[in-house]
Amino acid sequence: MRAAPFMIGFFAIALALAGCGGGETEQTDGADSVGDLEIHRPFRPGPGSVNSYWLEGTDEILVFDTQREIALAERVVAAIQETGKPVTAIVISHYDPGHFGGLQAFTDVFPDAELLMTEAVADQIGRDLSGYVERLRETLGDDYRIPPEPTRLIENREELSVSGVPVIVHVVTDTEAETMTMLSIPSEQALLAVDLVANRMHPDFTDADIDSWPRALDRLTRDFSGYTLYPGHGEPGPIGLLVANQVAYISFVRSLVERDMLSDDVATETEINAAITAIRSNYPDWESVTGRPAQLRRNLEAIVAQLGGELESEREAERENAEDNTSVS
Repeated sequence: MRAAPFMIGFFAIALALAGCGGGETEQTDGADSVGDLEIHRPFRPGPGSVNSYWLEGTDEILVFDTQREIALAERVVAAIQETGKPVTAIVISHYDPGHFGGLQAFTDVFPDAELLMTEAVADQIGRDLSGYVERLRETLGDDYRIPPEPTRLIENREELSVSGVPVIVHVVTDTEAETMTMLSIPSEQALLAVDLVANRMHPDFTDADIDSWPRALDRLTRDFSGYTLYPGHGEPGPIGLLVANQVAYISFVRSLVERDMLSDDVATETEINAAITAIRSNYPDWESVTGRPAQLRRNLEAIVAQLGGELESEREAERENAEDNTSVS
């Protein structure tokens, strides 16, 4: 039976932790029964928590993103194997190691599954201009393999299917990332919006377009009114609420930079530290999506650069280089 919008039952199921190292946070799988599909959300709570999803139909499974680490991905694979159903497709949403880092755990066990991504995402992973693939290789060594070429490229508005239930591809650009793939399930009023939204977690602004990102979020509320939104980080919820909270967060952080840091076009160390304190005070107990202690600082530096400002440390470095060049000449 299909649940009414926003009244979908939500429960947590502990996944097997066999082979886990000591001190790791328990991984869980939130599963929503929505009509003919079951949406599973495996994640590890805490800093760096990232959602991947698998859509379970009556006779097949589609995987959407593959976790940050191989070990975490292997636990998701084990849970899928328990269903006895084949994985027929694996979709990678965007160029972010948190969403494709564990890919090989899936392709090893489900070699017949189609690997799907857009041409832009395939190109970004292949070129690896931000060094994400290279850092994964450095961290994991010989255990890590470079992601393979996709089996097939997918396009905006393309219709996929899971056990006969239509799943629609939506490609958005210039938001939290340069390009990103969402999936919607119209019959179930469900939208897997990946990193357009981080629910009650500090998002990553490193590659974000802070001008167009809020506009894209506003379009979501119009195009998917009444849907449940499944974010890239944090728990699912009503699309209107999660989008409003994300827009408010972006606006708050941007206003800190514009009002308190760039009045003279230069962001000082004191101003950066004060902004970090203000963000933590306004959003207490929120974890970062990357799990890196310096994420808030990196976010602020990225916004300063995008708004045409300059960091005091960079200006000092430029001045020292100029003085050194003058001395040499």
